[in-house]
Amino acid sequence: MGTNIEHDESGFTCECGLRNDYPNYVQAHWSVKLAYTCACHRQYILYKGTVVKTSRETPEVYDSEAFGD
Repeated sequence: MGTNIEHDESGFTCECGLRNDYPNYVQAHWSVKLAYTCACHRQYILYKGTVVKTSRETPEVYDSEAFGD
């Protein structure tokens, strides 16, 4: 069952209820798949305004260095 993640052009709300505002990097790389991890450690892929929750075992490599964990 897919969960609809509440999101808009400036950020999204994680399943844990925490609002995540996109850093400027996301806007500048709108058409690139970016990995994003919420403070609760849930992982998402941001891509062209969509937000998809991922499993821990994501086969592809995503550019996440700009999120500075």
